[in-house]
Amino acid sequence: MRYKMHISELRTLIRIQRKVVTGTGIHKTTDWIDLGNLLPTDPPRYLRCKWYPLGGTEAWIAQSVQVIDAANVVLRYNPLITASCRLIRGSIVYTIIDPMDPDQHREWTAFKVKASLSV
Repeated sequence: MRYKMHISELRTLIRIQRKVVTGTGIHKTTDWIDLGNLLPTDPPRYLRCKWYPLGGTEAWIAQSVQVIDAANVVLRYNPLITASCRLIRGSIVYTIIDPMDPDQHREWTAFKVKASLSV
């Protein structure tokens, strides 16, 4: 059975970034680069996705409020999206959890995201 979704449902703009580590030892630097870009100075690459908010939770940790924001995300298939990537929506950085091809037709990629925000 094919995963059914209409292209008009892809309303949310996001960026997917991969981690790039350069150098060795104490001279090692880490940069995040948008998928499809070669350098951190390249312009941002926005993708459209369907965003399903899962609601948030709050917890008191170390005398500060920690808000956890989570969502399900569906976007066009991209084999470069892995759990080591991150997602940016607006100014919030999300961790990608378990990206998969739900119907094995290489048409859509689906995954969960979560962000921890200190308030």
